[in-house]
Amino acid sequence: MKKVLKKSAALLFTVMGTFAAAATVNAGVISGWDTTNVVTAPGPYTEYVTYYSTIFTDASKTTSNGVISWKETDVQAPGLKVVNGDDVDGTNCLMTTGYNPYDMTDKQCSDPLQSSKRFKVKNTANGPVDVSFNVSDGMMNVYRSLQKLTNGTDARWGGFTIELGFTVNGVFVPSTSADGLGFSDLSGNVWTAPVTTYQTMPDIFSAYFAQGLAGPADQYHEETGYFNPTERMGFGMIATEDTITSDGITATYSGIFGQWLNSSAVPIGIFWDNDGDINTDNVLMANCADAADITKSGTHSGDDITGLTCNGVWATYRAEAGLDANGIPYPSDGTPNLIDLADLDPNGVYTSITEAVASGNPSPYYMDYIEDLANLGLNFWISVGDTTNWPTPGNFTIRYTPVVDDGSTPPPAEPETLCTDGMDNDGDSLADCADPDCAGISVCGPEGLLKTCSDGFDNDGDSLTDCADPGCVKNKACR
Repeated sequence: MKKVLKKSAALLFTVMGTFAAAATVNAGVISGWDTTNVVTAPGPYTEYVTYYSTIFTDASKTTSNGVISWKETDVQAPGLKVVNGDDVDGTNCLMTTGYNPYDMTDKQCSDPLQSSKRFKVKNTANGPVDVSFNVSDGMMNVYRSLQKLTNGTDARWGGFTIELGFTVNGVFVPSTSADGLGFSDLSGNVWTAPVTTYQTMPDIFSAYFAQGLAGPADQYHEETGYFNPTERMGFGMIATEDTITSDGITATYSGIFGQWLNSSAVPIGIFWDNDGDINTDNVLMANCADAADITKSGTHSGDDITGLTCNGVWATYRAEAGLDANGIPYPSDGTPNLIDLADLDPNGVYTSITEAVASGNPSPYYMDYIEDLANLGLNFWISVGDTTNWPTPGNFTIRYTPVVDDGSTPPPAEPETLCTDGMDNDGDSLADCADPDCAGISVCGPEGLLKTCSDGFDNDGDSLTDCADPGCVKNKACR
């Protein structure tokens, strides 16, 4: 994938809804991850092996529902950190630890896509996982959570909740209204009335599986997704001041895989290292399918260290197997077709990433788990303000609780007001801001403002974006 340069400034957006104005107060700097109830796997670490910082339910460290996980590459122990004042755009975030694989510097909030900057909360049991943070005195601050939520349990999930609160004597106490802690937009405006993912820009509030799995090409992704070239896979969400609740999985996911797969149930695929750096995200080229029905996943054996074997057949959702005359993967047409491994590489496909690395091949094809089918990327912002009314003034907790699949048919996420995905979701031949359903959504309005002339979006639905729109001719962003 094309390497994206860091942006020098963050774009500001306002979300529709009722907000509490952000105030300047004392005590609002997240100083670090509270690891009191955490045990991190000791080093030395072996490259490409997954390690864990185990999060225990209390100080006795006898019971755990989850971990912070990392695969030892450019991501390193302990797997989670806090950034105050990004070195490029000045933003704050919760993210993973390690180095940027593109320039070898310490990971920062503004690092480009596909630089593995999201920390991974992985449930290993179907109970809540509490991630706590220390807070020190300072001005009110807003933090973006750059993370993935992974289903590492023995069951499929139908959804999840995320709550803000405090751990008091080992017991989780939910945050309350106007207590100085809340989910917010990136300007710190706390969401005092319900806000949905259908009303917001993805960088502010979203729950998507990787775009490489499904979705259209856009300003951040130059290729379409593998299983579906037009629509993303993910969940709808609803946020209030202190709680985020999932609101149905998209049909693009459930139509192929059912409810949210647990990591031990994900199929294997064949990946191509397209940039000579196997640490960055690689391109999914084929998947192991059921021999009787190639629209379903096939079983496999082995592991990603000693080698994997597809016990079904190999198929691709791309229009053709392999690369075109320009050395680019054929785009997905959304329909699986049988292939031979020789269609990808006449010299063969490596059976594990370990074997691929050892080969010295700069652009190998190799088998691996399609693990992103179990990893949901989350974007949300937290406003941390006056801690006076907190039961634990120097500490707060984010609680992640899964909703186990009850076996029913998963409801699709509501499509009518997806106003930022470039799609005609309700079939009326009008997409995004050109659809009256999106009237009043914050991103939809006249082109001509500084933010609407530089956001890469067709805000007024006339098929003209930013400086190509006559409304932006006189805007300083277009001079």
